Amino acid sequence: MKKTDARVRYTKNAIKEAFLSCLEEKSVNQITVKEICERAQLNRATFYAHYRDCYDLLGSLEEELLTEFDELLRYVDSPDLSAMIGGIYALIDRNQEACRLLIFEKRSASLIRRMIEQAREKSLAVWRGRLPGIREEEMEMLYTHLSHGLMHVVLDHYGSVPRETVIRFVNRIVWASLALYRDLAVKGS
Repeated sequence: MKKTDARVRYTKNAIKEAFLSCLEEKSVNQITVKEICERAQLNRATFYAHYRDCYDLLGSLEEELLTEFDELLRYVDSPDLSAMIGGIYALIDRNQEACRLLIFEKRSASLIRRMIEQAREKSLAVWRGRLPGIREEEMEMLYTHLSHGLMHVVLDHYGSVPRETVIRFVNRIVWASLALYRDLAVKGS
């Protein structure tokens, strides 16, 4: 059984690597199963044993990244996002090729949006504790504003700004935003 599992993992990795190689040259709608199989040195039947088409393969790669991201959400237990952002950087480091192509170069808005959505409830639960009495629609707008902007700060500065600087900046923005919003709410503004 373990040999089969290892073979399946090897085959799927070969298919994914070939797909990512093709994705460097063209968009997913221009990639054929035949091209992927030629690069992976596998036959089409092997490909179809694991994936329906190129979009299914792309979806599988995105789901793997989202599963890893979901594991990072265990670090969301306070407005301090140091551990979570460190985890995002580790996720990118472990999946450099996929992240380079799916997040940095092609900038998959749907993948980023899904990551932000995954973090929504856990983040809002923490923020509700810091901002008692804030109306839910205002909390949602605050989350939308901060999460989208800060996710792009993390992604846009990956590799060009020291991680500690990005983490410190994100934490300052979150803490300052929550404090400012709390103060404004207390004053009735």
